[in-house]
Amino acid sequence: MRRLPMIRIGFYILLALFWQTGTIWAQESKSAKKSAGTKAKETKTSNTKPSRTPGFIQKLADESDTLGSKKPLINPDKLEGNRAYKAENYFFAIEHYKKALRVDKKDLQLPFLIAECYRLANEIKNADVWYARAIKAGVSNDSIHINYGTILRALERYPEAIEQYEAYLRYSSQDAYIKWLIESCRLAQTWLDRPARYTVENIVRFNTKNSEFGITPMKYNAVLLSSTRTDAMGTKLYGRLGEDFSDLFESYVDGQNKWSKLRPVPGMINTLGNDATPCLTSEGNTLYFTRCSAKNGSCRIFKTTRSGAGWAEPVLVPIMADTVDVGHPAVTVNEDKMYFVASNAEGGFGGKDIWFMNRSEDDTWEEPINLGPTVNTERDEMFPYIHVSDTVLFFASDGHPGMGGLDIFRSIGGGSDWEQAENMRNPINSGADDFGITVNEKITSGFLASSRVGGRGSDDIYIWNFIPYRVTLSGKVYDDTTGKVIPRAQVRLVLEDSSYFETITDSMGQYYFKLREDVYYRLEAFVSRDNIPYHLHAAPRQRLLYYGTDSTFNTYQTKDDTDWSIDLPMRLAPTEEIRLSDIMYDYDKAFLRPISVVALDSLVNFLSKSPNISIAIHSHTDSRGSDPYNQALSQRRAQSVVDYLISKGISVQRLIAQGHGESRLINRCRDKVQCSEEEHQLNRRTTFSITAIDLDRVIVKYKRVTGEETEDAEEAVYEAISEKKKLRRPSHQASR
Repeated sequence: MRRLPMIRIGFYILLALFWQTGTIWAQESKSAKKSAGTKAKETKTSNTKPSRTPGFIQKLADESDTLGSKKPLINPDKLEGNRAYKAENYFFAIEHYKKALRVDKKDLQLPFLIAECYRLANEIKNADVWYARAIKAGVSNDSIHINYGTILRALERYPEAIEQYEAYLRYSSQDAYIKWLIESCRLAQTWLDRPARYTVENIVRFNTKNSEFGITPMKYNAVLLSSTRTDAMGTKLYGRLGEDFSDLFESYVDGQNKWSKLRPVPGMINTLGNDATPCLTSEGNTLYFTRCSAKNGSCRIFKTTRSGAGWAEPVLVPIMADTVDVGHPAVTVNEDKMYFVASNAEGGFGGKDIWFMNRSEDDTWEEPINLGPTVNTERDEMFPYIHVSDTVLFFASDGHPGMGGLDIFRSIGGGSDWEQAENMRNPINSGADDFGITVNEKITSGFLASSRVGGRGSDDIYIWNFIPYRVTLSGKVYDDTTGKVIPRAQVRLVLEDSSYFETITDSMGQYYFKLREDVYYRLEAFVSRDNIPYHLHAAPRQRLLYYGTDSTFNTYQTKDDTDWSIDLPMRLAPTEEIRLSDIMYDYDKAFLRPISVVALDSLVNFLSKSPNISIAIHSHTDSRGSDPYNQALSQRRAQSVVDYLISKGISVQRLIAQGHGESRLINRCRDKVQCSEEEHQLNRRTTFSITAIDLDRVIVKYKRVTGEETEDAEEAVYEAISEKKKLRRPSHQASR
């Protein structure tokens, strides 16, 4: 006899939650729960609710109990199929229905019955074949159209699903739920045509023919997950289905960077009942999970802590009344809040809702609060996952517009105030059931569970990753005066963490970088003296020196592929000496006067804004006095300026003190030449010159740019320093 696979949707309810009908959860009733779950999911309507299966199927099943009576008998294999259908042993029923069809090929009910069995056993591909055969044979009723539409939706054949739903509307033209399904199909088709930026890949190492779901990351490259694989410790739920109760398993990344074989979690967690949907706290030493009793099917949340290599005896977390099933815990980083699922609880919106509760100061849980209508619907919301920020909630639902079955949604907010849920679209979602998502801190990767086509079993574990946007930066470096491009310029892209990327412009002055999302950048360019082309300026090459240039920008709020373009103009720096006005000394002294300190602050400002510029301080005297004396005096005066700049935080490595004495007179007032005091004053001066512009000296730990901080450094030298201005009238207080 063929071994029967797990009926997936019912299993959600079995493993963690809650029969809407309140039926006792015993081993023989696992498939019956599947039917109840499927009924709630596929046929709930606001007014007219089509039955899950045609009434005549149940009638036929009832007739199978009349053997030996005076009623006429039908095909024996069909009778056996009806008995198996009634017991929800769908694959056994399929075998007998097929045998009956070989005997009576004109029985139009049989292809439909076979299709129904495949659908209820979650064999959607086979169900598709038999529904199509039944319709081709002329079968038409309300159930075939709505149920075949559900199968086509799961297969992501949305136009065909719409045709079936519209055919159903001939039986109930005002059915609001069916109209909602039609609109959902149209929306899903647009998502299928334009997938979101994700990749989804089956983790074959984790998955079996049974169900794997409810995965949560652990520390140090490890995971916990739920599974009904054959080595689970529970007894069989239903012998002909061959499925165990779910247990918790763990896997680690081994020395070869591969996931180890799943093994049952050590300690006192797994029982003969269902143990599933684990949730670890941030430090990894406290575990919350769902446990459903093997005796009465009630589901509660339990908590346990690490004990040696395993886990201690779990304790019950008291939530709501004992008559309400709860499960699927999701705890915030500091355990001050827990999100969970409750079935048909008072104050909810219907079906399964997501609730939360705060932890009080005395370490007890406060009264649960419903998350509200932007998250919960009259149908089912399950598998909550809260981001570390406690402001982004992920969950599964079949009550919001989706692609089919359970879809994964996210909402922004907190507490009971959440924005309208947003579908995460294809390929995170498919036409089948998608649920149990986890996310990393940046929401760029994680796990999810899905029953989508192409998996290994009923539910499989998948890994998903966000596909980064293509963000590039290009531009040219050019001379700001002539407009000519500058080849071999050094361009550096600096990140906030002080790391950087570097390139050299090509012969056309062009550069190129690939960027990352959500980063603040600083772009800088520098041209060494040796790389300045001769043809750029008529001035002697040895006198050319370019200021470094920079630009700041960020890639936050990137919503699409983006190509940035930033051109960097380079301005020639003056290599001649620039006079500093109002630098005064007492006669024959090297100490700066207070007025000189004020004047030097403009130079401090310039150097602070231009951290890659090095300068030399030059001090000059007039011709009066001996050459050696004037040389020594000028050196002391130059050093006093350097000392002041150092006291203001300018690195000594950027400063040179050079005294020139009377060696660089700028007028005729040499020794033995009669000159006025004003003429001698012109020679008594303090100047500076730029000696180097070095990109490697840039301070890369920069602040995010504000309006005040965006002033161009190269402008500062012209605005803050009296460069190339008319000479002021000499002060009679100045010394020689």
